Amino acid sequence: MQTTSITSPTNERYKRWKKLADTPRTSKKLGVTLAEGIHLAQVIRDSEARVVSIVLRETGASAEAVKLAGELADVKDARVFTVSGALYDAICPVEHGVGLTVEFETIQTPRPHVPVRADVLYLDGVQDAGNMGTLIRTAVAAGVRYIAASSGSAGLWSPKVMRAGMGAHFGATLFENVTPRDLIDMFDARRLAADARGGSDLFRSTGWDEGPTVWMMGAEGPGLSDAALQVADARYLIPIEASCESLNVGAAAAVCLFEQRRRRLLRGE
Repeated sequence: MQTTSITSPTNERYKRWKKLADTPRTSKKLGVTLAEGIHLAQVIRDSEARVVSIVLRETGASAEAVKLAGELADVKDARVFTVSGALYDAICPVEHGVGLTVEFETIQTPRPHVPVRADVLYLDGVQDAGNMGTLIRTAVAAGVRYIAASSGSAGLWSPKVMRAGMGAHFGATLFENVTPRDLIDMFDARRLAADARGGSDLFRSTGWDEGPTVWMMGAEGPGLSDAALQVADARYLIPIEASCESLNVGAAAAVCLFEQRRRRLLRGE
């Protein structure tokens, strides 16, 4: 495996990696992102993603990471760059990375010309990267393959969202900069608002799980925007104990999506 050493933080390629690491919205602008770790590198190796470059920590990278870097270089026809520990740590999205980061082109799917009849998760102003990645992972695990996010949400492909998603991105179809009104034209499904401020009891209500749904989840604190509530066909709340004010948005989405899945499995769907 041939490698090229980058020793200066002023190197143009390194400056791009640093910007991707420091400014989440850079992924949207440049159409590339960073993924750190063995599992994500394996998923990328086996996907259709185009790898731009492979970054290895000069010291401290595991033997598995070095071997995988070579495999990626061969499979994806990409160059391998080595950087010092200090330079690597400055672009790594986790504190103790394995020493392998992959820069690859994000997958941009054109919006459908006719409404798609499918289950969807819509993220309205969710800004925490950890929550975003968890939401993508949860949706895919629950069988929801379409995920859309508003312009006020964290970038779906930012490095920290990639890390939290643990490869689930490649099992989903992702759309960014989607307004609540856009949902009407993009998806042939009932729009259900998860709203702790009011609505029908999720567990006691019937019928909402029949047919495709767009579950709409808002940011912690403000919740769903007025624009999202205006296009909702129904609102549902999760009945929690009075001693707890609210659920984390990731937990709320898991409850709603897996309650949907549970009901459908019981019907043999």
